[in-house]
Amino acid sequence: MMSNYADKKYEVFNLFEKQWALVTAGNVDDFNACTVSWGSMGTIWTGKNGKGSAITVYIHPARHTLKFMQENEYFTVSFFDKSHRKALAVMGTKSGRDGNKVAEAGLTPVPMAEGGMTFAEANFTFLCRKVYQHPFAKEGLAEDVQTYYATHPREFPQDEDGNWQPHWMFIGEIVATKET
Repeated sequence: MMSNYADKKYEVFNLFEKQWALVTAGNVDDFNACTVSWGSMGTIWTGKNGKGSAITVYIHPARHTLKFMQENEYFTVSFFDKSHRKALAVMGTKSGRDGNKVAEAGLTPVPMAEGGMTFAEANFTFLCRKVYQHPFAKEGLAEDVQTYYATHPREFPQDEDGNWQPHWMFIGEIVATKET
């Protein structure tokens, strides 16, 4: 069921932190998703829809989903209730490079009519048109954030040269929502 997201009251400070989310990019034939707990909602440039409502998500370069985010115009951010925590843990710890983590997580992919992919188990999904993407510059990060990256190699895998890599930022203009 499509809804007007502007009429809803979302607890934006709790959505990513407390509920987690799946960010998905691609199409029904070739997509990938990963769990994110970092994100924000707000307004930025007035886009095609003239509303400027946006979601910002952050994807680490080690994630297979990064390639899909870079190559596709649209992405989705889907939120789930606590009963799906184990499924989101699978989606956050397994790689789509190595197998079908969606099936392993027990999720049911569903294409959105407007484009993008969501999951039947999601409470609600935002479909976003990508309006900006860029990697964070290491030197632009606060020293304590740089130290955190460098001292948590399990969370932030190093590149082939043994260096930590900062996340990529993606800003998407919200163009549609889907609620179950």
